[in-house]
Amino acid sequence: MQEFLSSEFWLYAANKLLRIVAISIGAMTVLRFFGPVIDRFFQAQTGSKKFYLEEKRARTLSSLFKSVIRYTVYFITLVLVLQEFKIDTTSLIAGAGIVGLAIGVGAQSLVKDVITGFFVILEDQYSVGDYIVIDSMAGHVEDIGFRVTVLRDANGVRHIIPNGAIGKVSNYTRGHMQAVINIPVAYEADIGKVLQILEEICAGAADMPEVLERPKVIGVVDFRTAEIIVRIAAKTVPLEQVKVETAIRRRIKERFDAEHIPPPAAFVRPGA
Repeated sequence: MQEFLSSEFWLYAANKLLRIVAISIGAMTVLRFFGPVIDRFFQAQTGSKKFYLEEKRARTLSSLFKSVIRYTVYFITLVLVLQEFKIDTTSLIAGAGIVGLAIGVGAQSLVKDVITGFFVILEDQYSVGDYIVIDSMAGHVEDIGFRVTVLRDANGVRHIIPNGAIGKVSNYTRGHMQAVINIPVAYEADIGKVLQILEEICAGAADMPEVLERPKVIGVVDFRTAEIIVRIAAKTVPLEQVKVETAIRRRIKERFDAEHIPPPAAFVRPGA
């Protein structure tokens, strides 16, 4: 008991505590230093002609490198702290290797996560900022690591998905999207006039910044009991197809009203 009350013990304990605090502060300083450095490096590559990277690809690699550095710093910090307590880290690491072999069967899912994550990043299947669908979950990619992919859906819910559980992935951000508008037309309407009006609307919609190519009037695609279906299709910027469809539908409604194109019987209000 006297050992714990002696000044030498308290000096020793204070020294150890200060060293552990210094190690922790050093680790946090390294993490705070490397984070912005990595961000600036990859941001510079997005405008570089020698080693060009797309912005989303740069964000993905930046996130990955920061993750690797973070876990490396955590490991080194743990080793240094254990050494302060006179724990032989060499034997600890060797023992961890033996334990790792013993639980290798149970760690198969972790290995699968890491391998799948590696190929996701290597093949550039999706990047940070992409809008993707994985099974029943859809959202923008917030983070990609070797073990998990993080999605944020339209309601703001954060989904953390183990990479090993990822099967089919649908990426809505790569390449163009297709806006498809089906217009119901009454049998009594002048179909020639309707198609002419739609051609004029398509010509005007070509100026929309979300439209990549002039929309096309596909023509009559279906005959229903009370109406004819005419279709318009347009290539759009990724994730902007709904905005284009909404804008074109509004223009069609306004022109049909102005040109007195009769609506299908199902759209006529009783007593109108």
